[in-house]
Parts: sequence; C-alpha cells; structure tokens
Amino acid sequence: MIGSSPRLDLLIVGAVPPEVDPLKGWLSSAERIETEWTPCWLGGFGRLKVGLASLGIGKVNAAAGSAFLIGRFRPTMVWIVGSAGAYALGPLEIGDVLVSSTVFLGDEGVWEKEGLRSMEAVGIPVAEERGRAVFERVVLEGDELFERLVRVTPPGLYVADSPSEHMPRALPYPETTGMVEGSVKPRPKPFRVLVGPSVTVSLSSGDEWVAKERFSRYDAWAEEMEGSAVIQVCRRFGVSVAQCRGISNRAGVRDKSLWRMHEALAHCHAVVGSWLCAFHENP
Repeated sequence: MIGSSPRLDLLIVGAVPPEVDPLKGWLSSAERIETEWTPCWLGGFGRLKVGLASLGIGKVNAAAGSAFLIGRFRPTMVWIVGSAGAYALGPLEIGDVLVSSTVFLGDEGVWEKEGLRSMEAVGIPVAEERGRAVFERVVLEGDELFERLVRVTPPGLYVADSPSEHMPRALPYPETTGMVEGSVKPRPKPFRVLVGPSVTVSLSSGDEWVAKERFSRYDAWAEEMEGSAVIQVCRRFGVSVAQCRGISNRAGVRDKSLWRMHEALAHCHAVVGSWLCAFHENP
C-alpha cells in the first residue's frame, strides 16, 4: 500500500544493479521491498532513512522509475550515481569522478544536416524553472544540495579509503590511513573529483568521430543515459537532486576490454560515502 510506505530522507538511484548494490552493506536493517517497478532496498544510515534502486538503462526507464519511486517513498532528495564515458577533448580521465553542475538534454530537438538543434528549434520547452523556459539544459549549480555536496568533496585529488570494513570514503590525497609510514596496506590509487557539465544521450557515442561531434555540440565533459530524465522528474516533484558519475571509459570507445568499470564505480561510491557521512553528522 502506498499509504504505508515509509518516507525517505534520501533515494539513491542508478541504471543497473552494480551501480547501487554495493551500497546495501552500508545500511542498517536493510530490507528488500518489492514494488511494481523495481526492487528497492530500504534501510538506515545513522539518522537517515535511505532507499536504493536500479531503474533500468535509458531515459524512459529513468523517468518512469524515478517518478514511481518518488511518488511512493516521497524522498527529500535523490542522488543519481553510476558510470559515464568521458570525451577525449575534455578534462576527465578514466577513474575520475564527475559531479554534474549542468546536465544537457542530448539528442532532443531537431536533427538537420548541419547538426543537432535544441528543443528551442521546436518552440516547445520541456519544462519551466525559476521563471525561465528549459530547452536544452538543467542547471544544478546554485542549488542548495549541490553547493553542500561540493563543499564536502570540492574539486581535487582523492583516494578511496575505508576507515571501516564496508564503508568507503573519498579522502583528500594523501590524507588517508592507507599511507601510514611502514604500513603493509597498499596505497590506494588517487583519482580526481571534478565539477562540470555532462550530457544525457539516447544513443551512446559509437566511435570517436561521434564523440568529438557531441563534445563540440554540447561542450559537456562526459555522457550518460539517465541523468536529465531523473532531474526533470525531481524538479517536477520539488525534490532536491544531485548526480555523481565515475568515469569508466572514453566516449566513443566500444572495446569494453579497455573500460575500467569497477574502478569508476568504486571511486563514485567513495564520494557518495563521504556525502552520506556528512549528512549523517549534520543532517
């Protein structure tokens, strides 16, 4: 029954289970709830009531799934987590983490031989925010949630370290327990957290030419397939939202033997771990 569903402080969503399943071990009294859309794990993180769910890949799954879960669990905020492909001409390297400041609505609008034009060419906005029509991008920078999370993990060099057995955090390099003189613990590989634009696409870049064209068109640093859809739903519901993506590959490179998905998600989850700890300590 919808009326009996607990209200969440935080809903964390990804596209596929590997993007959210590792976080289940962070929650106390975690319980699997079957819903009409997708299984959802509910549990506690200190004083926070947290839900985890994989919505499915792509904009339709992302929009419908997030709308359903927001309607049912009424979270105060939603965090989008997962992986992304970085454009070679941008500043991101594989293993870095991107906190999205702006998300472009990729592949939406008018396609002409000269290139892609935004929904402004159609003349119909996808939404209205802060008294302005939204045609091509949703802006997270300036939101209270965005600014708070960026204060927790500002742009810089980090390592993913685990002060506890199951809870990774992003710690400023080299301020980590893994770098104590004489310690046998291996040194964690450092990675960067950057804040900047991403683009949500309907079609992944299939080669380097397409990736270069997309970078030129949107001036975004990375591409993913769900972000703008979830953000638009959250804005309609009045729910705060943020996006954190680990970089697993170069956009346009389809040879998955070159992808580093595990590393990308581990670093993304470490950043999310730091965010959770900050909200637990100061809700």
